Amino acid sequence: MFDFIEEERDECVLLYPKGHFNHSTVPLIRDRLYEHCNEYGCRIVMCMKDVDLIDSAGLGVMVHAHKFCDKYGGMIVYSDFNDMIIKNMTMLTMDRYLNFSPTVDSALERFDW
Repeated sequence: MFDFIEEERDECVLLYPKGHFNHSTVPLIRDRLYEHCNEYGCRIVMCMKDVDLIDSAGLGVMVHAHKFCDKYGGMIVYSDFNDMIIKNMTMLTMDRYLNFSPTVDSALERFDW
């Protein structure tokens, strides 16, 4: 099962996906996420605390979202990964490319620009 909540806080969009972030669930959030990413100067935090699995399709969406935000002068920050997922992201060196923060609050602080 997959779901996501969307809210706004401090001129930022917060997304809270829940469940597996994989090939069968990314279509449920991808278009909405990309809409936000294609807005000039977008500020997005994607809290991953309730995501228990990310496959290559999920990672691909994360990378594309990052590229879209960068193209439009915005930023997306991913926060609150569980230990297993953050270890895998680090092993794949995604921490050098994508913006990670340990918490939503620390992610929001990155937008003080």
